[in-house]
Amino acid sequence: MDNIALAGTEAQSECVEVSSGPQPSANGGVLLLARAWAALGGSERLCQAIRWQGRAGPLLLFALVALPVLSAKSVCAIAKACLKPKEPLMQLLSWRDWLNQRRLARFVASPRHDWLGVLGAMVGALAHHAATDNGAEGIIAVDSTTVEKRYGPHLPGIRPVYDAVSQKLVDGYELVSACVVGPKGRYPIGLAPHRKAATAAERQVCGRRRRKATGGELPSKLDLALGFVTLAVSRGVRAPTVVGDSAFAVMWWLRELAALRRHWLVATRQDRRLRIGAEIQAIRDWAAEAVLTRLETSESGTSLLGALLPEAVLLDRHCTRKGLPCRPVYFERRNRRGQVSHRWYLVTSQLGWDLEEVWRHWSWRWRIEELHRDGKQLLHLPAFHVRTWEGIVALIACTSLRASLLAFMRAVDPALAPLSTEGLVTALREAACLVTPTTAGQVLVEEPPTLHTQVLWHEHHDPLPSQWWPVIPTAA
Repeated sequence: MDNIALAGTEAQSECVEVSSGPQPSANGGVLLLARAWAALGGSERLCQAIRWQGRAGPLLLFALVALPVLSAKSVCAIAKACLKPKEPLMQLLSWRDWLNQRRLARFVASPRHDWLGVLGAMVGALAHHAATDNGAEGIIAVDSTTVEKRYGPHLPGIRPVYDAVSQKLVDGYELVSACVVGPKGRYPIGLAPHRKAATAAERQVCGRRRRKATGGELPSKLDLALGFVTLAVSRGVRAPTVVGDSAFAVMWWLRELAALRRHWLVATRQDRRLRIGAEIQAIRDWAAEAVLTRLETSESGTSLLGALLPEAVLLDRHCTRKGLPCRPVYFERRNRRGQVSHRWYLVTSQLGWDLEEVWRHWSWRWRIEELHRDGKQLLHLPAFHVRTWEGIVALIACTSLRASLLAFMRAVDPALAPLSTEGLVTALREAACLVTPTTAGQVLVEEPPTLHTQVLWHEHHDPLPSQWWPVIPTAA
């Protein structure tokens, strides 16, 4: 049972007097989301970077993060979900007094909010929680993806981008992503759209990959990824290694990671030059001379082979002396007929890793691809449709917060741990409960029978004032 105290306002007393006896509510999942939000200190910690002069700012943030899990895709749908006249749980929460479409739209489009700070607060909460802290065994995975906006030709910053899934150019946005992966699972660091410069002269500067952005320049995708890594380090993430594909095998970027005291494991082109001893060759030539070791054989008959090359120097462009010390590693996947189906050319600054450790950490990078899939298919990542760039940044950041909230729920509650992201989202959408007013001025909300929990629901919570719920919850 969950006891929610009623406030003494006339509007809320009318909401309770309308019904007598238990009434079913289809939105019991929002209560469980609010408990996870409270356990992370959502109303205090996450809202410190919100610059909202109006009322109920923390409630607006919670609505934008939590209600899309219950299939409210847009700002308009979120507002309508809070105005259901025959929904007893929504009447109890009295959100109609604080949430409406205009207020949500103004909140999203406000340029004063520091969304990077909000993402950093969520990362800090997860990094210091015992259920989600991967310690020094995890990695920070960085990547990029695309979001198609087929019917949004007038959205700010929209442009043709290459979609690797459909293998064609689509109208949409490029997103930079980062997440923490380890033995205890994964949780996002953030998602951010990359904005291309408007003029050709600016694009020549902002499209560069060979140097860091300076003051006044729009950040490149590498700058955005470096910002996420810096954010994670500053918030207490102890993962010692950053893992990325060949787009991140850029010398200045790797040196920035070294300045943050982080190692790196990145893929590289097969013609990338390496110096081993006094001889310089492309990494594919060094790999061709190596003796391969079989690591694993799958049930489908494919096998993985690899070779750990001697310590080398990853050379700067047009230079044979300057570079970074690294350990080259080569992997290849062969089918049952012995034909090579895929090759990986990797370099890492972890000079003490053996072949199995390199592959284990590299295979963890796949979890960020799962984050992209969940965001697009389950968490309404492509559903934004706003008129300002600040609104696009805000709604994409809310998707990252949404994924973090679900990852925390699965990590902290043993009853939810076996569920996949798809299973948890489905369970939250189908979590019906009973709302029962009592004569003592209390309202009893029963645990959803289809979504049993062991921790989140059964932890003690003080009664919550309904006109501010869940703005001032007591953390579990």
